[in-house]
Amino acid sequence: MRPLHHPATDDIELTAVLYALADPVRLRLIRGLSRDTPVSCIAACVEDELPRATLSRHFDVLRSAGLVRTVKSGTQNLNTLRCDDLERRFPGLLRAVLAGCGAPVKPASKPAAKAAAATRRGGAARRPAAKARG
Repeated sequence: MRPLHHPATDDIELTAVLYALADPVRLRLIRGLSRDTPVSCIAACVEDELPRATLSRHFDVLRSAGLVRTVKSGTQNLNTLRCDDLERRFPGLLRAVLAGCGAPVKPASKPAAKAAAATRRGGAARRPAAKARG
């Protein structure tokens, strides 16, 4: 069996993420994965009864785009959202997508939130603005 490919955080491309999220089935899968615990492919798709081959293809697209991390556990593949990696790469994107599809949105971890803030301000620390004299 070939190992599953997961792109490095810096290799996640916005076009691949948006392509993966454009499909309504994959968007529902993302909503199903928005819990904190790893979820099997079948358990993530409780709303639809899709053939296993179709689910496998959808998870392959999500994994290749960098949205999902999959680990083997016996005969199951357990999936989790790569929340921290996506927050570091595209601050606020996953939170907005999850909020838009009615999924519970967990707050970003502190290291991811700090990295996102540093990215937004260009990596440099800001000094407080001087008070205007009137």
